[in-house]
Amino acid sequence: MTISGCLMKERLLQFLNAHQMTSTRLADQIGVQRSSISHILSGRNKPSYDFIYKFLQHYQEINPRWLIVGGGPMYLKEQQASIPFAEEKPGSTSRESNIDKSQAPQDTIDEPQKDDPPAGKQDVQIARIVIFYSDHSFEEYQPDGKKS
Repeated sequence: MTISGCLMKERLLQFLNAHQMTSTRLADQIGVQRSSISHILSGRNKPSYDFIYKFLQHYQEINPRWLIVGGGPMYLKEQQASIPFAEEKPGSTSRESNIDKSQAPQDTIDEPQKDDPPAGKQDVQIARIVIFYSDHSFEEYQPDGKKS
């Protein structure tokens, strides 16, 4: 498979802009030479397998198909937001686990006991959860795990 350097350059620039990141910072984060990214962005070199591998290892939410051939969305939907309806397992990487509850107001952290439903809400269950992203996209989740 041939990788189009010009298109990869555009997708790399799109990624950098979306993450408000410099090429220098990206190089440091994924562990490649700063010049390798500079050469890709200038069109001098096509990205190497090593660059693509390190990039995708570090940014696992990025769709490899999008990065390599420009197909599909930038992000993998399955990894973007996985909100479980049961208790999370240790080592989980959902967005919910990234929330720093110590900075939230204390009254929003308190959760009702599972045995004590809110008054007048005896048989009420979650119908759906909608997550809105800064790129104006959204995802809907239902308790049975299906996406809408």
